Amino acid sequence: MLASPSSAEGHVTTSATSGAPVWRATVVGLVALLAIGIGAALSAYLLGGRGAGMGAAASYVPADAPMYLEIRMQPSAEQDAALRELLRRFPAIDGVDLDRPLAESLTARLDELLATEGVSVSWAQDVAPWFDGRIGLALTSASFVTPPTDPAAPALPPLLFMAGVTDADAASAAMERILATVDASQELTRSEHAGVTIVEASAGGAYAVTPDQLLFAPSAAEIRAALDAHASGETLAASAEMGGYAARLPADWIMFGTNDFTHVMAVALAQMGTQSPEMVEAFETLMENQPMRSAYAVSATADGIAMDILSDAPTGALTPANSERGLADEVPGDVILFSDGGNLGPALAGLVTSLKSGLAADPSMAEQIATAEAALGADLEELVSWIGDGAVVVGWEEDMPYAGMVLVPTDVAEARRRLGQLTAFARLAAMDPASGVSMGEHDVVTGAGPVAVITISWQQQLPDGGGGMGSAPIIVLEYAITDDRVLIGLGEPFVRRALDLAESDSLAADARFAESVATLGGASNVGTMWVDFDRMREAFEPMIPDPDGFYEQNIQQWVAPLDRFVSVTRLDGAELETHAVLFVE
Repeated sequence: MLASPSSAEGHVTTSATSGAPVWRATVVGLVALLAIGIGAALSAYLLGGRGAGMGAAASYVPADAPMYLEIRMQPSAEQDAALRELLRRFPAIDGVDLDRPLAESLTARLDELLATEGVSVSWAQDVAPWFDGRIGLALTSASFVTPPTDPAAPALPPLLFMAGVTDADAASAAMERILATVDASQELTRSEHAGVTIVEASAGGAYAVTPDQLLFAPSAAEIRAALDAHASGETLAASAEMGGYAARLPADWIMFGTNDFTHVMAVALAQMGTQSPEMVEAFETLMENQPMRSAYAVSATADGIAMDILSDAPTGALTPANSERGLADEVPGDVILFSDGGNLGPALAGLVTSLKSGLAADPSMAEQIATAEAALGADLEELVSWIGDGAVVVGWEEDMPYAGMVLVPTDVAEARRRLGQLTAFARLAAMDPASGVSMGEHDVVTGAGPVAVITISWQQQLPDGGGGMGSAPIIVLEYAITDDRVLIGLGEPFVRRALDLAESDSLAADARFAESVATLGGASNVGTMWVDFDRMREAFEPMIPDPDGFYEQNIQQWVAPLDRFVSVTRLDGAELETHAVLFVE
């Protein structure tokens, strides 16, 4: 426990010193030291101790906390070796020796930088003697969703930052030494709660040292709440559900996290309900079968950075199933992004139903919906209810971006009817030259015979600033319907290429794609995602303005090793498990 003049519960003492603001110096002297670990691990996350499970920090976090993140700044020997090998594929980091353990090298370099800046704290002296190698960050409640009662008050979320402690006396002494060293000018308030001293700075921020954690928060209130949660035992560490997830995730990780948006959603809907109860009811219906909790672990492998995710599977109409959809066989192999899944129609129809229900509370919206449905001769849900499996792609061809969808209709006749109705509306619009809409149709010859491709183009007329009118870029939408597929493209390349695609030119024929999917779970799955960073760079780098060579000299070498991102999600009993890797070459 941090030494304090007070001993009675709730007794408060204050002290003042002069010089630089104490909390800024504390952040520089300690939080910034710990943040180097966050920076290293977040690179894995955004790209997203030993043994399984959460550390002691989770015992200060409420069981229903919306977000919890734990990082091992001192990873296992295996993880450390994998990380260093991955870093060798990037440009050298000044002062970091990849022949030494990464934490040792980084913290030594950090001490050098702090000394150069004249900051009189160091990792070796002020952190290493008491730090257990783990840090945690939690968003502890859903209160941030509620607007503050005082609009002038800073909108600080209920965050809790934790650093593992092996020697509470050494940690307390280090904090006292840091505060004395920086000679800060602001007032400190010390109070006791649950037998622990809380130190709060007048400019904001508080900390406390417990037998196993150093706690930081925006205010003393968050510290008190963490201590109360720890005393009650109703914490994330004691959660059977999250503990079960943790036990089934890889044990040797760099970063572990949980998400629980149950209360966030409830508070947000309650806020919405004061103005639109009908819309709340619609969203509650939509979300009632959606899982709100998940857990994940991030680790280093020989190929890149891996993330494993577990969550309960949706139920009801959105229940997923593993299947071999084969849609990667039907898209060009040079697409930049590919994502596919099954059972899309019921999900889309459910979304449309919920939106209609909420919007219909407004009489004018209800009238517009009724008019649209009367013109279509069907409910809006029927426009999408024919969709079964589907895939979305984004690509680039000859300086032209495109997007597309491959949809597997559950009823081809219904698909023709619904798309035909939309085409009829477009033809009516095209009769008015002022609409900017034009129509076209051409055949693409395939092995099964010619397939009609419908083209709908739209070009908006805009003021040119000189009193006349100019034209915006043309937006082109195309679609084609075969005996068992619906192809929809935004931009001209996709439908044509998908219809005329040789099997050897498909994404499924790309060894990088096929091998990655096989390794991460196999072709029978709920959904896959593919992002090709190599082709993304080929498409976009020529368009990057770089007159001074800044991108080429400072950025390109850091993004060049990023090869691809692949994820595969499978249904395992009542759970969804996702295996994803950011591959580094």
